[in-house]
Amino acid sequence: MKRFYFLGLAALLTASPAMAQLVIGGGNDAERHEQRADQDRMDARRDSAEAQRDAAMGNYRGASREQHEARQEWRDANRQDRHADRDDHGGVNIQLGH
Repeated sequence: MKRFYFLGLAALLTASPAMAQLVIGGGNDAERHEQRADQDRMDARRDSAEAQRDAAMGNYRGASREQHEARQEWRDANRQDRHADRDDHGGVNIQLGH
C-alpha cells in the first residue's frame, strides 16, 4: 500500500510542469556496508595482533606500520557503520530538483 502511494505521488510530481527532475530509489545497501565493516574490523584485529608480535620480536618499524594499518581499518569500519546507519531507513527515496 505504501509503495502504491509513493508511486502515485511520483507520477503526480512527474506530470507537474514545475518539476524538471524526479529521482526515485528504493535500494538498501545497509547490509553490504555492515559486511564491509565486519571485514574491516577483522582486518584491524589481524593487523593489531601482527603489530604486537612484531614489537615483541623487536621489529618496531614493522609494528608501527601494522599498527597504522590497524587504525586505518578501524576508521574504515566506522565509516562503513555510518553508511549502514544512513542506508538503514528501508523506505523509498524521492529527490526533487530542477
